[in-house]
Amino acid sequence: MTDITIEPTKIALGHRMVPIYSICMCNYNMASTLERSLTSLLGQLDERFEVVVVDDGSSDDSVSVITRLAQVYPALRVIGLRRDPRRKLGLTRNISIREARGEYVMLHLDCDDVFGPFIADFVEVFHRIEKCIGRDILLSGQHINMGRRDFLLSHGPYLNMYRGEDRHLWSRMAAIGAYIPFDHVDFITRLPKPTKVRYTKMIMDTLDHMRNDFRSGITLAKYFSYEFRKAAERSFKYRMFRYLLLIPSWMASRFDEPISQERTIGSPEAFAAYREKTRGTYAELMRRYGGDPELSFLRPEAHEIFSRSGTAGPA
Repeated sequence: MTDITIEPTKIALGHRMVPIYSICMCNYNMASTLERSLTSLLGQLDERFEVVVVDDGSSDDSVSVITRLAQVYPALRVIGLRRDPRRKLGLTRNISIREARGEYVMLHLDCDDVFGPFIADFVEVFHRIEKCIGRDILLSGQHINMGRRDFLLSHGPYLNMYRGEDRHLWSRMAAIGAYIPFDHVDFITRLPKPTKVRYTKMIMDTLDHMRNDFRSGITLAKYFSYEFRKAAERSFKYRMFRYLLLIPSWMASRFDEPISQERTIGSPEAFAAYREKTRGTYAELMRRYGGDPELSFLRPEAHEIFSRSGTAGPA
């Protein structure tokens, strides 16, 4: 299905310690944001980390950008794939996990984001929550997820989907009590795109997300009901935008195979209810599982990030 080319940093990694943590990223034609995104990440990592970027057959200069950065940052690896339109984001994520060398993987970090200097702090918080709970978990923070590589491989893989592949895996993790939604200040910021690109992506992503919801078993009547309940949280323009896309996405879903809910916690509505019931800040999660809620082990600036939910402001 895929041709994988290991990057030129293979030799450079020979004298480095085997990483404990692999940050798994997927890229397709993000050359315009790659350098800023990757340098914001790589500049804060030590030898415990590697960054694995799976390039999904980009037609721009993405691979050249990553290869050049790899000469400066030995922790960076690129896995180059031939373009295959049948391979959706879910399969690309699976490749990134399989190619990871670390015991633990971090997921859902995107190549058009910049990263505040809190990756190592997130790792420390993860381990304390993991130890408190006493079993394998997938900790799902704000645009960053973390779990043990072998555990995720044994309970995965992602489905071959462009949008919703993450939520389906989370739902399977929730069914075994391993999905832990974690509220903290979001220290990851999306880089701006041209207005036309931004709106086109928003339309296509929303259509695909709704389409997969219908494929997962939500009826049109239930979806209208859900949108009505969420109306108070959304602007008038955004409500109208979503209402207008409901019928086209429902019609498109009629031509697709249903998405199996086997081994999941149930319907997307059941998963949403589970998530709201079990989410929490660090202190809330630790109290729930009988641990110490204090964050005194963190730097003061990191304490501010992980003691509450919200946004960190512009990067």
